[in-house]
Amino acid sequence: MPRDTPDQSPASDSPDSSRSSDSSDPLLERREFVAGAAAVGGLTSMISGVAAEPIESTEERDQANVQSLTSPGDDVEVTFEVVDGAPTYAVAYDGETVVERSTLGLAFRDDASLDGPFEVTGAERRSGDETWEPVWGASDSVRNRYEELAVGLRETEGLKRSLNLLFRAYDDGAAFRYVLPEQENFGSFVLTDERTEFAFAGDYTSWWTPDDWENYEYLYEETPLSEIQPTPEEGSEVDGANTPVTMRVDDEAYVSVHEAALTDYAGMTLTRADGDPTTFESTLVPWPDGDSKVKAEAPHVSPWRTFTLGSNPGALVESDLLVNLNEPNELDETDWIEPQKYMGIWWEIHIGKSRWAPGPDVGATTENAKRYIDFASEHGIASLLVEGWNVGWEGGFDSWSNAPYEFSFTESTEHYDLQEVVEYGQSKEPSVNVVAHNETGGGVGNYEAQLEEAFSLYEDLGIHAIKTGYVSEEGLDIDDETYHHHGQRMVNHYRHVTKKAAEHEIMLDVHEPIKPTGVRRTYPNLMTREGVSGLEYENFRPEGNPPSHTLTLPFTRMVAGPLDYTPGAFDILYEEYGTTRVHSTVARQLALYPMLLSGLQMVADLPEHYDDLDAFEFVEQVPASWDETVAGDAEIGDYATIARRKGEEWYVGTGTDDTPRALSVPLDFLGDNREYVAEVYADGPEADYESNPEEVAQYEFLVSADDTLHASMVAGGGQAVRLRPPEGGEQSELSAYEPPAYEYDTPVVPAETMAGEPFTVLVEASNAGGIVGGERMTLSVDGETVDEAFVRVGAGEETQVEFPLRLSETGDHEVTMETSDGDASFSKTVTVAEQSAEFRMFSYEGFEVPEETTVGKQVEIPVTVTNTGDEESLQVVKLTVDDDVVEVQGVDLQPGDSTDLAFWHTFESPGEYEVAVEDLDAQTVTVNVF
Repeated sequence: MPRDTPDQSPASDSPDSSRSSDSSDPLLERREFVAGAAAVGGLTSMISGVAAEPIESTEERDQANVQSLTSPGDDVEVTFEVVDGAPTYAVAYDGETVVERSTLGLAFRDDASLDGPFEVTGAERRSGDETWEPVWGASDSVRNRYEELAVGLRETEGLKRSLNLLFRAYDDGAAFRYVLPEQENFGSFVLTDERTEFAFAGDYTSWWTPDDWENYEYLYEETPLSEIQPTPEEGSEVDGANTPVTMRVDDEAYVSVHEAALTDYAGMTLTRADGDPTTFESTLVPWPDGDSKVKAEAPHVSPWRTFTLGSNPGALVESDLLVNLNEPNELDETDWIEPQKYMGIWWEIHIGKSRWAPGPDVGATTENAKRYIDFASEHGIASLLVEGWNVGWEGGFDSWSNAPYEFSFTESTEHYDLQEVVEYGQSKEPSVNVVAHNETGGGVGNYEAQLEEAFSLYEDLGIHAIKTGYVSEEGLDIDDETYHHHGQRMVNHYRHVTKKAAEHEIMLDVHEPIKPTGVRRTYPNLMTREGVSGLEYENFRPEGNPPSHTLTLPFTRMVAGPLDYTPGAFDILYEEYGTTRVHSTVARQLALYPMLLSGLQMVADLPEHYDDLDAFEFVEQVPASWDETVAGDAEIGDYATIARRKGEEWYVGTGTDDTPRALSVPLDFLGDNREYVAEVYADGPEADYESNPEEVAQYEFLVSADDTLHASMVAGGGQAVRLRPPEGGEQSELSAYEPPAYEYDTPVVPAETMAGEPFTVLVEASNAGGIVGGERMTLSVDGETVDEAFVRVGAGEETQVEFPLRLSETGDHEVTMETSDGDASFSKTVTVAEQSAEFRMFSYEGFEVPEETTVGKQVEIPVTVTNTGDEESLQVVKLTVDDDVVEVQGVDLQPGDSTDLAFWHTFESPGEYEVAVEDLDAQTVTVNVF
């Protein structure tokens, strides 16, 4: 299989060459294109396979106003059509239209718009089918198989300029791009608008983040397309979303809309079109003047506008569409690129144990770095990130995060000796490398001025990885002008840094980045980037990242490319330092390693939080690059399973949202007739999201491709599995996998009770299997479900299930307990008698619900309960939302005593809800997106 290498186009310029420009034209001054020159040298090769000149043909069929393109397997169809002189496209998947006829066009500052009327001057078609080897990634080989259509257009009026449109159809998606060919009547230009329309064929359920031009670090919203809201930034009039935006077309079709090969162009967002809630238009992030979007000269190409398509959410994870749409690897030597795990003097700063700023509490000291290095070497962690090591952190975070700040990227503080730390790490066996931290604080011009000096120093010291940062809420400073993070100038800056790093054999982890668009194929030293609400947000906001967040990311942000989420927190509640928590269990943190792709994968927690924990063995073993990826059963935001292979070993991660559940994980991806040792790390039998999130149960047994593992998870929980070939005598020593085997004793249910009298239904459950089990049991009265419980029992253990119940109507009632699979079902008749006059009573007061709240925020709902009766009594107090019981609490009160209860509830979707406690009048709460 060939190594991924650059296309050899005879017209191609040197990858490092600058385009010529007229220095008298202020639009093309080198001041504005200092980074752009480094980014666009390969533009001609990017148009390889498509004429950089206008496309013309004398064949009548090539001049037709309607041209269709079907993927090699007939799954995807793209239709191009000129309608009343305007170019349009449409996309269908599996015979169903996903994007209806949508218009295309470009608008310029100093030239007439290029949007018609057009005539078709020709069409060129070609097929592509190659298999290439990534340097690293989700798989060790990628098939690039597509059908391509290039259409030439010429204006029928005015200057009669030419425009080429390039379409591709893959079995996993579709894409198109604009090609501005070289021509006499069109040279340098300023693009003010790209008029690409996205007329979606339905009001699809969508997962999106707002169209913030500085920041991608939001929680994903789940709404219909018609309810996508404007960005919450003050003064914004934009009504749209950043890409990627993922949509469920129906139960058998999903699409993720994004862009690929973002080079010398502005980043694209989606803005709602006027008059149609499900039609969007491209909006490009502007230059500082607010009007200019792209400054360039013909020939020039836009990024690909992409539609990743599949029949289920997992197909989006497995897709190679974006990398296939990028140019091959530009680097001649890649042996120095080593995907790896890294630790960091980072999380301790976030939770408040230490600080970035120099002083007695600074985290970046030579002594502290050596402590981390000792631990990393002992456990096979390849690298250590040190934040706050360099001059410029004086005054702390607030002094530089909101304005440009001038860091040095070569000079250490008095607390830290860079060379000594590097040499100490290199002296260890195995060695530990240093990841240099380059936070710019928004001072991009200052960073560009130091790049060569800093990267030369790192190369001389043997530093082969850096983490860059561009924290600045107000934009980025270059020559006293403020630029948006996602505009053309910064797109070119990020590419310039990537290329400069490659020259010095440096891998990159980019924070506050431009979005990933598959460029890692061309520059495989681009290992990962943030652009996501990562672990640090568990400390930034009380609600942190809810459990649904990391079950949404694989099908949204990760479709675009690898992400530095920074998993690995073991001290989930971190009560010693913080006031918040990590919204996860430890088993879920382990599961994130195979679930979330990152070429530099962090081991986020403090060394002391990993000591003497057997579960850390999974972190030690899990790779950061893979030979094969298989996405299992998933519902976006609810649950997911992702399996990845490295060599002969598989690693499987499974997670659930705030609903405890058990999932089946078929192992048919093993695909051969051999046995594997399964090392399972599950939420322990007594694990609890709120009170005991750190308990991990470990199991080891033999499995094969015929087995289906059981994954029992508490709310916010997960399960991680390592599958490896047996060693030594393990095949005879280890037992075969035994799934959970539940048995239930006959429930204890009273034959008689009084109306309103609370009682408890009890059942004993045992598990004779070899792994912790979980299944849902419901309690129903007269055929109507009144309560349910997720029953988790450890291997070889038993537990008691309790259902509090109170029946108000007199007479006979059928009380039934049944498991979700129907394997166990018990019924008993309970006779309810009229209560005596002396029957104890309870009263409620102090019930209060806020009038408004936001999606994902926990709401406290207080109520005071008083026993107004004559005897001690147990009362089950129910909280209902829209008449559904969402939480119950039991109170045991003496006559005349009162107690204050607090219910906590999180609303997952916007709208109005009726909230009530017991028989009190319901109160209305309005839940907003922001």
